[in-house]
Amino acid sequence: MEIIHSPRKAPDVTAVLMRDRILYYCWRLALPFAVVAAVWIPHFSHYRIDRSPVSWEAAQASAQAPTPAVLDEISGQALGARFGIPDEKILGIAEQILVGTLAVPSFLEAPMALQGYPIDYQRGSSSLQLVMASLEVERVLLSAFEQAHDRRFLDLATRRVLDFAAHEAGQRQGDGFLWNDHAVAGRISVLAKLWRLVRESPELPIASSRQILSLVERSGRLLAKPTQFTVRTNHGVAQNLALLQIAAAFPALPESGAWRRLAVQRLNVQLPFYVSREGVILEHSANYHLFGTELLTMAVRLSVLNGLKPEPSLVDAARTSRQVLARLMRPDGTLPVLGNTVAGGGSAIPIADSGGTGPIQHQWPPHPNPVIGGNLFPVAGYAIWWQANESKQLSQTLIAWAKHDGHGHKHADEGSVLFWSGGVDWLTNTGYWPYGARNEEAAYSWTGSNAPHQPGEEFLVPRSVQLLKTGEASGVSFIEVERRNTDGAQFRRQVLQIDAQTLLVLDFAQGVPKGIETIWTVDPTLRLSPGATASNFISTPVPDGRHLMISHTAARVQIRRGSERPFAGWVVVDGRPTQADALQIVDPASNSASAILFRVASGSMDAAQKISIETGATADHWAVLVEGAGELKRVSRQDTTITMGHVANSTNPTDSLLVPLRPAPDVAVEIAALTRAYANAVKTYPPWRELTRYRLRLSYALAILALLVELGWFAISKLAGVVTRRQFFYAHLGMTLCWAAIAVWIVQFYLR
Repeated sequence: MEIIHSPRKAPDVTAVLMRDRILYYCWRLALPFAVVAAVWIPHFSHYRIDRSPVSWEAAQASAQAPTPAVLDEISGQALGARFGIPDEKILGIAEQILVGTLAVPSFLEAPMALQGYPIDYQRGSSSLQLVMASLEVERVLLSAFEQAHDRRFLDLATRRVLDFAAHEAGQRQGDGFLWNDHAVAGRISVLAKLWRLVRESPELPIASSRQILSLVERSGRLLAKPTQFTVRTNHGVAQNLALLQIAAAFPALPESGAWRRLAVQRLNVQLPFYVSREGVILEHSANYHLFGTELLTMAVRLSVLNGLKPEPSLVDAARTSRQVLARLMRPDGTLPVLGNTVAGGGSAIPIADSGGTGPIQHQWPPHPNPVIGGNLFPVAGYAIWWQANESKQLSQTLIAWAKHDGHGHKHADEGSVLFWSGGVDWLTNTGYWPYGARNEEAAYSWTGSNAPHQPGEEFLVPRSVQLLKTGEASGVSFIEVERRNTDGAQFRRQVLQIDAQTLLVLDFAQGVPKGIETIWTVDPTLRLSPGATASNFISTPVPDGRHLMISHTAARVQIRRGSERPFAGWVVVDGRPTQADALQIVDPASNSASAILFRVASGSMDAAQKISIETGATADHWAVLVEGAGELKRVSRQDTTITMGHVANSTNPTDSLLVPLRPAPDVAVEIAALTRAYANAVKTYPPWRELTRYRLRLSYALAILALLVELGWFAISKLAGVVTRRQFFYAHLGMTLCWAAIAVWIVQFYLR
């Protein structure tokens, strides 16, 4: 048979061109979409977890275990932000919640109407949104039910939690504080309290029980997710404790065992940098030392509740942090306004203690008097001096130079001095300014403390700080701290406590172009007025008759009260910025030496007291003369010795007291170990940054770029016959490489 081959059909040029055009168009369209996907995939992946509901079996088992006593104990371990409502006011506030109104003066200037979720956690200041997202309203209702046994409180709390759970289950990306690390951790103890109260209630359908447990399970998955873990601060510690709370309170959940192991492993990563070997929580704040002590105490107890033997390092950290807290806290239960700390306005603070590994008990004020003497924490960067006068009235002086980069709640306050005596903060800082409120940046910068600085100096100015000298003899204490900026500016502060009621502070500046500024803020209950001389100020008396006398050597001094420009004269009391008197002292010289004397005394004071610093004073060689009450006293330094005494004539002091000075302890090795531990932790758990706004901007920019590219290709297509198919291919290949380079730059650099 003859095979006849039909001639090959010539390709249809038009069809080929159309095919190429479609392929190349799809190619070009896919590239910007791929880059946009690279921008958004990490965002949605960050929040993606398994959202399947709890099984019927797990729900039934959770109704049986653990015991009510375990749930009770865990429900009392609050990890979230709190309203801070005293027990005696719980019922009154809960009654208002029943009618749809929330009235919490420390967070709200006026009562707020409750509208349900998600609106309730989307309004107000950042601080209020955090508390609301932590289910604190529901905690108040549950506490009111426990006090009054009024079913209305429990029913409303249950409905609100179920509404919150339904809303949370339907979300796929972060919405405000919905999935904030601190808020999620804070919910667990509230859910444990609710579960203890309703799990045996016949009025609660099994479907509602599953909703509550499913919220717990989703919370656990968020807390356990590596990208959600905030390793560097107390938020991460709270996340781990919340996982331990879930494991102990909801052991029937399938993942509880894995969460228990993960929490212990991550705590072991955090401990080496979270707390110093001295026992100080390294978060630059008295309040966060208190909170950190509570967290460590809870961690020990939760280990026991989970059937684990607490790690020796954890037990030791909890013990030493409580010892530091006993030196930091005053007998009346208040804390110095250091860093993110709120002045209590007379409110008392308890200390959590488990007696080792037992149930946590809270010791309420009055607390035992601290041991008289100095407490130096050179690794952490603090000194605390306790003294008592002839009337056995205690005084506390705290000097701070802590600077642990990357750790939480840092203020620009290196060298600040806090002085308390007899229930009064004679020298204080501004404190924990509400996030999002006006003047927030100024409150956290140098103007929120009395540390020496340049006028207008930025909070993030590159700098280092170190302790130089200390000394103590016959009840007199001395410390010297130096801050150096990378631009060459140097600030050296020396603090000399002469007796329980008298402080002498000297500031030396070198290479400071704008001069030196200090803002000395006093207790909001005090008012300052000029004394008998231009260099004196006197405060109004406190109820027991004591005054504060301030004598200074500065040329430019002004009283500020509630000033916003410049920022000065503010103290945060019970969560509210409150006006307070402050002295703003400015020395415009780039190289300067100044002295200021603070003295608290009862009865009449010498309003004509004068202080002067001798000409030519340097940080290592200076002399200060104090004249008043017919006496002339001289305090001087010669290298490593402080000399104090009365002056019999113009040059010779009598009755001299010598205070030898010694170099600061060498803690470089320990600080390097802390730094390494922190760096390793952050490398293991890189911090997540909420960059939704930047991702949106990038998406718009990429869309515009893609449109411009299409316009370019449209112009090129008009050159058909001039541009070959091979050239067209290589042009697209080059464009692909350009888009890939853009994607790499966005993901690896811009969004880092």
